[in-house]
Amino acid sequence: MPKAKWKLCRSQKISHCPDCGKRFASETRVLQHMNQPSNACGSWTDHFSSYPRRNASTTTRNGTETHHPTELQHQAGANCNGDLEEDVADYGLASDGFGLGAVEDTASHAVSEHQGCTPVPIIDSHPNMPSIYPGGTTFMDRFFDDQYVTLRRQNLYYPFASAGDWQLASWLLRSRLSMAAIDDFLSLQLVKQVPISFRSAKELCLRAEMLPSGPRWKSHTLLPQVPTKRKPIIYYRDPLECLQSLLSHPLFTSHISFIPRRVWSSSARIVRIYEEWMSGNHAWSLQIPNGATLLGVILSSDKTNISVMTGNRMAHPLLLSLANIDADIRSKGSLHGHVLLALLPVVSFIHGKTRVRSLLSDRLVHESLDFVLKPPLKVAAAVGVMMSDPVGNLRYCFTPLIAYIADTPEQSLLACISPKASPVSTAVYKEFGDPFPHPPRTAGRTLDDIERVCIEADPNDFEEFLKAAKRYSLSGVHKPFWRDWPLSDPSKFLTPEVLHHFHRIFWDHDLQWCSIVLGPAEIDYRFSLIQTPVGYRSFGEGVSKLKQVTGRDHHAVQRYIVGVIAGAVPPKFLLSINALLSFRYLAQMPRFDHDALARVEMALKTFHDNKAAIISSGRRQGSNGPLQHWEIPKLELLQHVVSSIHNSGAVMQWTADVTEHAHVTEIKQPARTGNNQDYYAQIARHLDRSEKCFRFNLATRLASAEQGESGEDDEDQEDEHEPDFEALHVTHYYTPSRTSVNYFESAEALASGAVPNAVLPHRIFVTSTTAFRLAVKPSLHVTIDEAAETFVLNPSAEKVQIWFKVRVQQPSYHDRSSLESPQSLLASPPSAYLPGGVKLDKEKWGE
Repeated sequence: MPKAKWKLCRSQKISHCPDCGKRFASETRVLQHMNQPSNACGSWTDHFSSYPRRNASTTTRNGTETHHPTELQHQAGANCNGDLEEDVADYGLASDGFGLGAVEDTASHAVSEHQGCTPVPIIDSHPNMPSIYPGGTTFMDRFFDDQYVTLRRQNLYYPFASAGDWQLASWLLRSRLSMAAIDDFLSLQLVKQVPISFRSAKELCLRAEMLPSGPRWKSHTLLPQVPTKRKPIIYYRDPLECLQSLLSHPLFTSHISFIPRRVWSSSARIVRIYEEWMSGNHAWSLQIPNGATLLGVILSSDKTNISVMTGNRMAHPLLLSLANIDADIRSKGSLHGHVLLALLPVVSFIHGKTRVRSLLSDRLVHESLDFVLKPPLKVAAAVGVMMSDPVGNLRYCFTPLIAYIADTPEQSLLACISPKASPVSTAVYKEFGDPFPHPPRTAGRTLDDIERVCIEADPNDFEEFLKAAKRYSLSGVHKPFWRDWPLSDPSKFLTPEVLHHFHRIFWDHDLQWCSIVLGPAEIDYRFSLIQTPVGYRSFGEGVSKLKQVTGRDHHAVQRYIVGVIAGAVPPKFLLSINALLSFRYLAQMPRFDHDALARVEMALKTFHDNKAAIISSGRRQGSNGPLQHWEIPKLELLQHVVSSIHNSGAVMQWTADVTEHAHVTEIKQPARTGNNQDYYAQIARHLDRSEKCFRFNLATRLASAEQGESGEDDEDQEDEHEPDFEALHVTHYYTPSRTSVNYFESAEALASGAVPNAVLPHRIFVTSTTAFRLAVKPSLHVTIDEAAETFVLNPSAEKVQIWFKVRVQQPSYHDRSSLESPQSLLASPPSAYLPGGVKLDKEKWGE
């Protein structure tokens, strides 16, 4: 059979999973794939309808920018889809004859009660509409714009011989194998028989250097006034090139917005909704020329350990992201929405005074940031720069700093403020416990204070300058990196950070207060008695002796703490702890309106009204005994959460969870692949090679899809073997977001009879607040006598079907008009080993 005709026949036989998009040789294999108990994909009912993504805007090549309807708008007008019947018919599903009682009669009522008549949000776009110009470049344009473009048009995988050759090379380059291990692998007789273009690790690396490159790494040695033990070398990349790589990323094309907006809950325009940064007051109020495009720059930095057990080596990475990218996409670490911009030097100064060494370290950080950011980003924020958007249009862009994700000590360093003062307000340590927010500490005020200190003392006279700076609550840094960055203000870009300002303060303070009241032994005993729900962590040994706890541990303890201490603490003490927990939980909402913000403020007010119970009972303990004050910096920062939401949108988008994860993938793992010498240089080299592999892999897949290559070269491959269709479906394979199903709509469709061939009884049924879905095939077929004996039932039907797994979906607690992703609940039946049965935690027990 001719090769082209063989491929056509094969493609006609191919089916795909409607959830994950994976290709299969037949529809039977699709059903087998979806019915796997450990599979995350839904069954045939998942294809009924999709829960739409929230508001975003896309730009076409001709410059037309449109806002997609929000999820509220989708749900408000959602009806049964006429294609449901076809979807079910395609899978050939029919009734199995079982008649176990119909609960579907209430489905329509439950769905209507859940969705109701939700008002459609109204979006007002900013009157200054961005203009676009021809002449830009796309990701693929840059891929075919290097010195090897002629050879690459003949062989897409040049400098490698073929797709298989590149696949092996990519795996070896991204693995953690040493050069010697790669040479050993390539010296195997079996590998020598494979026709590949490289035969040694050195040759492989030389070919990898020929791949198209992204932003290139550079190095620069700083010259501080005081000598250091090691040279302060900074490794960095061009910020505008990194920003351009994010802006033109093909996977983010439909997830980037360029127009500030105001979102209202209804056409009356009374209640404002805050979600993304683009929906806040800050983006709306920034003054840029008419027709210009606003690109919100996000930075993040924090020191992290890179040496294991010995060496005490630290890295200080600086990450860069773009606020125009949707928060739910940017917050997924696997999508690499944050790129490593620079490795700031971490050195020890040779000076006899500890406070002077600390001052010099702080100044070095600001000097490093100023060196990296001043030429490109600061100039672009002042006069603008032409950049290409994802579809190849040119835009006149301005780049203000709108968020800097950092923990509390880092925020004080960046704001040039003493640790005994708030980095975002005028409050000092004695005012941290005030039940009201203090005025913001603006950039102008800080710069004026620094100017006064410079008049009183010489900045090079370190000790005298520190004494003068202390009177103004300053840290002693006299040249902040943000001093000449237009449209940037520390009181606005230092946003609340969820991981440290919410969860870490609970572990450091709230839990300690509770432990003092109950005693470590008692609180551990109470935690050990908790019946752990499915998917939650248990604390069989208590919490007082936990070491190196993570953010996930903080979350788990907060879920139980109120129930643990209830009945053993004074009522007002319990009320204050519960109020802080409520505040943290409510403040993590993805969307806020007037009522939600009022609830957040009320929760914090409740804590301040009852916090005296904590001090009066001596629960606040220091190293020298009970404390009678509230000098907790993070407590004062909670007062500015609501104002930050008004300015910059939901605070959850600024959490350090994503950046902390990036430290692992961008710093720690590359550092451990080297020889523990010259960490920064080896990290930069490793990341450069990894990024080349990722960009080349993505570009070749996109190019293969455009050229119609299937990657099938073997005509004689048997039909039962499943081909690799990743090259044909790269955009689906790399899709950044996964569409969630809506079981409420599916239940309504089944109840209304829109799917006449659906399996009976229906596998989806709902209550007013919860939807349940069962697999098409039950987990267990038993006789009526066995079921009655094993499960202590008194069934009236002749046949019984039993499921050990059910998928459950509920509306979001924060926003009842939106749905959470379905969750799988697993259970183990009673047996000789487990007489009472047990609920299974999927993470604990595995697949």
